[in-house]
Formats: sequence, structure tokens, C-alpha cells
Amino acid sequence: MKSGEEHLTGYCEDILEIARLISASANPGEVITNSLDHLAERLGKRARCAMLEGDELVLRYWSGEYEHPLEGTPISRESVVWSVFRGGIPANLTDERQSNGYGHTLKRAVKVKAVIPFGYVDPVTRETKKIGVLVVDSGQDGVPISVQDFEYLKVVGHLVGSVLGKAELLDQFTDSCLRQKKIIGETAHNFRNRMVVIGGLCRRILRLNVDKNLAKDVSLLFDEVQALERHVKSFEEYMRGTGG
Repeated sequence: MKSGEEHLTGYCEDILEIARLISASANPGEVITNSLDHLAERLGKRARCAMLEGDELVLRYWSGEYEHPLEGTPISRESVVWSVFRGGIPANLTDERQSNGYGHTLKRAVKVKAVIPFGYVDPVTRETKKIGVLVVDSGQDGVPISVQDFEYLKVVGHLVGSVLGKAELLDQFTDSCLRQKKIIGETAHNFRNRMVVIGGLCRRILRLNVDKNLAKDVSLLFDEVQALERHVKSFEEYMRGTGG
């Protein structure tokens, strides 16, 4: 039988392994799949993840044996999984009575399980964003998850939530940059069009040459318009990444 110190060493090694799996992949789906496979092998239990899609928790990833495909299955809103997700506090259900009164998502109800909601903290608003939930169980065997394994699962959930949060923030940042680039490009284009109109008016007035003072002022204005056009051209080249 392993000592407490040996158990602790094993957990630390597993957590480092999960962290390595997470850092080795930039694909959120691969992160979850690899993590679930690792959990299933490490604990000898079934593991699955449901992701928040709109206002539904939908099963997208799993490891272990199930009676039917889980892909796209929405989590029952009457289930303990939804209840834990809403509350945001991980729960280890070691007694079947803890699930009494709740509905179930799988055809064969499993009452003994650990439920770990995960998410991330928005660095700007400091708001906790809930994005998914990890569920681990022993199937019909109903073997409870130990206190030590439950603590281990909470750490894994935190790691997975962090990497998925970073991916989501990166997507938001990329979308924001693309929108800003589009807005700036449209602004530069409209600004150039107005300068073309002003430049054309200046040329017409100079051709008329009805007033020397006016012609001088218009000539200065035309020079300024040309300078602005050069600045806009340089800015557009910079936005395209072709500027020197």
C-alpha cells in the first residue's frame, strides 16, 4: 500500500503531466481530449466534459465506455450537473442520496460522481466566466471518488479552464483587432475620398486665377492636401504591413 507521501508525489507528477499536455497543444479540443484520456487512465474511471453553448451545456468530449454516443447531448437542466455548474462550486457525490430529486442525462443514471465546473477570470472586468463542466464517475460500479482524487480533479479542472479561457480571450482579441483594422481602413478610405474632392476644387480655383491672394491661399491649401494624402498612404501601407 502506498504511503501518503507517495500518493502526493503521484498527484504532483500527474498534474505536471496534464500541464505538459495543455502546453503542448494550442487546440482547445485536443487539450480536453488529452486531459480526459489521462484522467480515465489515471483514475480508472469515465470522464466527460460539457461545454456551455448559448444557454445549454452540451456534451462534446468524453473518455471511457458509454452505452450510446454522447456527442451533442445536452445536459438535463434538472440534473445535479447543471445545479453544480450554476453554483460554481465543485461537488463530490459519494452517497447516492445526494442525487435524490435530480434528473439525469445518461440513459442509465449514475448518482455517484464528481462534478467540477471550470472557467476563467476576465482580466479586464475581473468577472468569472463559466465555460464548461467536468464529470467523472465509475459507471454502474458506483465506486466513490476519494478525497485525494477529488482534490486532484479540481486542479485539473482549473488548468483546463485556464487554457480554454486564454484561447477564448485570444479569439476575442483577434476579432477585436480585425474589427478595428476594418474600421480604420474604412476611415482612411473615406478621408482620402474627401481629400480628393478638396484637391479637385483647389485645382479648379487655381485654373480660374481670378484673385492672386486667393490663388496663393488655395495653393497653400493644395500643398496641405497633398501632404495629408502622403500621410494617409503611409498609414495604409503600415496597416497592410508593407511600410518601411
